[in-house]
Amino acid sequence: MNVTPARLVVGLVAALLASGCATSATASPSPSASNAAPSATASPATGWGSIVIVGRIVTMDEPPIAEAVFIEDGTVVAVGTRDEVLARADDQVPVIDIGQNVAYPGFIDAHAHWIGDRGYYGIDTAEAAIDAAVRRGWTSISEQWVNQERIDELTRLAADGALPLRVDAYLALNFDREFFGDWYTEREPGPVDDRLRVRGLKIHLDDGWGKVINWEPADLTAAISRADAAGWQVSVHAMSTAAQELVLDAFEAAIGPTGPNRLHHRVEHATQVTDDQLARLVAMDIGAVIHLDGAADWILDPGVIAEFDRDDPGEAADLFARWRDFVDAGLHVASATDAPWTFPDLKLTDELGRPVEHIAAGMDGRVRSRPDTPPWLRDQLLTAEQALRTVTLDAAWMLGDDARRGHLAPGTLGDATILSGDVTTATPDEIRAMTVAATIVGGSAAFCGDPRICPTR
Repeated sequence: MNVTPARLVVGLVAALLASGCATSATASPSPSASNAAPSATASPATGWGSIVIVGRIVTMDEPPIAEAVFIEDGTVVAVGTRDEVLARADDQVPVIDIGQNVAYPGFIDAHAHWIGDRGYYGIDTAEAAIDAAVRRGWTSISEQWVNQERIDELTRLAADGALPLRVDAYLALNFDREFFGDWYTEREPGPVDDRLRVRGLKIHLDDGWGKVINWEPADLTAAISRADAAGWQVSVHAMSTAAQELVLDAFEAAIGPTGPNRLHHRVEHATQVTDDQLARLVAMDIGAVIHLDGAADWILDPGVIAEFDRDDPGEAADLFARWRDFVDAGLHVASATDAPWTFPDLKLTDELGRPVEHIAAGMDGRVRSRPDTPPWLRDQLLTAEQALRTVTLDAAWMLGDDARRGHLAPGTLGDATILSGDVTTATPDEIRAMTVAATIVGGSAAFCGDPRICPTR
């Protein structure tokens, strides 16, 4: 570790690993796992809040590459050359030289169920689920199906200081054809504290195959219009073209055919989208959340192929997984884990649920169920920068927080993910081999994996 003279240098991991997490949270309504994953302790923040990171920094802003970033009291106050940034920081601010590692804006998982659905993938506690996310480099996760029990649990975790990363909660209006009414009207969208926000509402419009539509068109339109009028962002699970048509009609009734989409309403999964539907998404500026790592494997599943009444995905290639089409059309596009529902056999393994897997899969279209990139994906591949945007800038847009997250500039939140390499110059396989050196949230270390920059005392 390289240390700037005359400045206080603190080990990131000492307090991180020496202290446990004293939070005791009530389990959410997930099934108990018979083969639970090894227990882990969610890493509490070190309590820094103010830090200077020196090294190669990909900002997703201007300048695109910086030598240093100064985070003060959890917020970025300076980005630029080493000398410029160090001149802004008091001598007592810790300075960390990350060496050959590379820092990025904190990675954002814009659609997941890490905490609420933990029982499905063999995790016993909320703390262990959170730990799994921060160890993979996520600084923010969006919990996309939250009922009263789950929001109560998240609120307790926040009150106990047991959220080392940021959580955006989306309150569920239904699951399949079980409807919960407008229970969200008892509160307003917004922050619970610095780490927890109640961001929006979740509508489960169709099933996983797009064969079953859960809402009547008039009911869907009325629900979205009421939510929009009350200032709530709406996130809609829509797999099929039939579901896309219904939700686009409902959004158009709420905001008009050309928006503006001031609340950043969004479509989840967007697996099948026609040209006309893509044009409507663009006209209304509706965001699309996709799954660069995992979606193609799902499409190739024999059971899914049978449900879509086709012998091969190539028969409907113009409708499936339109990653590049979305980006080229100007949509905001985020890639998200949908944890644990994109995990094969609902098992969390070391290579799953990682931001680097999404970036790499966006570039080469690799799937785990076959050796070669499916032919229908080859024209939909992204550049490294485009793939990186899906877990930074555009993921922040999905949360309605793109002014503060997804890039590093004065005034943004002090969240950074530090990897062992530079994704902007690496091959997909090199990106997959990268490890998380540190996950920094608000200037504090939520996780540290590289002892060269995070020594123990």
